[in-house]
Amino acid sequence: MEGIWDRGAMVQEYVGDCIQCGTKIYCHDGFIGGVVVEPGKMLCFSCQEKKETEKEAQA
Repeated sequence: MEGIWDRGAMVQEYVGDCIQCGTKIYCHDGFIGGVVVEPGKMLCFSCQEKKETEKEAQA
């Protein structure tokens, strides 16, 4: 089910998909489970970490 739902005491709301891998990203009690790279575009934490690791390797 998409949208807002209650899992115990934590409320989750679907906010979009990772632009890199397509993983569903949720807002957990007001905290987005990913990184907004520009309005309407998000990366999941795994893809953001890979992006940062690649950037550090190039430096």
